[in-house]
Formats: sequence, C-alpha cells, structure tokens
Amino acid sequence: MPQPSRTAPLEVWHHAGTTRLRIHIWNDDAPGRPLVFLNGIGSPLELIPPFAAQFGDTRLIAIEMPGSGQTPETDIVCSPIFLARLVVQACAALGAERFDLMGFSLGGVLAQQVALQYRKEVAKLILAGTCSGFTMLTHDWREVGLFSSAFPFLKLWNELEHDLGKLHQATNAATFALPDVMSRQLLGFTGWSSLAFLPFLASPTLILAGTRDSIIAPSNAVQLSTFIPGSRQEWIDDGGHLFPFLKPDQTAQKIRPFLGRTSVVETMPAAVKSNALH
Repeated sequence: MPQPSRTAPLEVWHHAGTTRLRIHIWNDDAPGRPLVFLNGIGSPLELIPPFAAQFGDTRLIAIEMPGSGQTPETDIVCSPIFLARLVVQACAALGAERFDLMGFSLGGVLAQQVALQYRKEVAKLILAGTCSGFTMLTHDWREVGLFSSAFPFLKLWNELEHDLGKLHQATNAATFALPDVMSRQLLGFTGWSSLAFLPFLASPTLILAGTRDSIIAPSNAVQLSTFIPGSRQEWIDDGGHLFPFLKPDQTAQKIRPFLGRTSVVETMPAAVKSNALH
C-alpha cells in the first residue's frame, strides 16, 4: 500500500453570500475519493482529530455548521435543503465534486438530505449515531423525543460534559455552542423526517450506532437500516453518543472496509494551517 500523505490539517473558509463555513482538511494531497464529515449539533471541528487520525491515507474534509465552533450563526434559520446546498457548494469549491459522506448525530440527519438532494455527488453514505428526524425512536415510550422536546439539550449537555472528560483533545464543554444556539440550529429541522424518502437513497449506506448511546437510542439505527434498501448496520460495543471520537479505532474498523480501505493507517494531525476559500 502506498505511503499516505502526511500533510497538516488545513483550515479554510467557504463564503456563500453572508454565510461563512469553517472547514478543516486532513491529508489534502491524498489520492482517491475524499471523505466529507458533517459534525453533530453545536460541536466544533476540534472534536475530530482522534477520528481523522485513523484515515491518514484519505482526504478528509470536515465542515462546521453555522453556530458551531468558530463558524458564526446565520441571520436566518437554515433549512436542511439550504444546508445541503452549502455543503455541496463548499465541496465543489475544494475540488470534491464527488465524495463519500459521513454524518454524525444532527450531521447524520443533514447527510441524509444531502444524499437525497445530490445523488450524483454522494458515492457512499455513512450515518453515525443519528436518526430519521422527528420520527426518531426514543429510549422508552414514556420519554419525550429529542426532536419534540421543549428542552432537549440538558441531556445532550450532560452527556457531552461526561464524555468530553475522556477525550485526549484539548476540548471541553465551553467549546460547544450554548443550548440557545443549539436550539436555533435544531429549529431548521423542525417537522423534518427522512422516512418517506429513505427507500429512494441510491448510495450504498453504512449505519453505525453505539450500544449505550443515551441521546440517540440505538434502535434508530435499526429503523434507518430497515428503510434504506441494501444498507449495512454495525454496532460500536460500549459506545456512547460520541463514539466516533471516543472509540475512533473501533469506528474506523467498521468504516474502512466499507470505503474499500482495508487497513488502518494512522497519522498524527499537526497544527492547523489557515487559509481562506472564496
């Protein structure tokens, strides 16, 4: 196997009118189809390096959503259709006109919209720790679902604080969007569900779930795999909601064969370089 590129992660900004998206790119000169990563609600790009280190032979493009990390909020509530267009435009500007797509948590909800809206651009789809929108399954019939609760973020916030303490990254709860910002991010997805269009997704799909995810019930992975024809569903043993970052090696072992990369190649991400993309 050829030695992978070991370029430092590169920071670029995509500008679309008044909207700005911060993007981190690992292994920018790596050959082959890139992997585009959409992060979860309110979470910064600084969460991703443990996962990115498992893909040293892959150009990995991580896009930060408005209101997360250092990416400013927009003046309007962003619908999934609008965000999907921003993602594909940003990828095209980076020369990634066709890509594999991974979405985590709310990023996985958005990834489903991207895969439907831009079928030619999405080669393979990976959905991690995510659900079908307001039709998601809860842990118990007595619980109020995340997408319909008036205060869905206390549980999310407590889980993040608990799991972030296990990360080796210099990341803490303060780097996440505040609950009111998360609420505005979620507002654009109000009433959104993918169940009606999941049977029409054309991309080969891998669905991942942590067995102890207390935010998105693991049963949602079964729901998604039931509705997406030919999809493959895998469990991350003892994985909480943040399993791609807390168990990156186990997560990569599920993903790499699906993407046609059979061995794990690790690199240590260096300091972020910055550039502007217009």
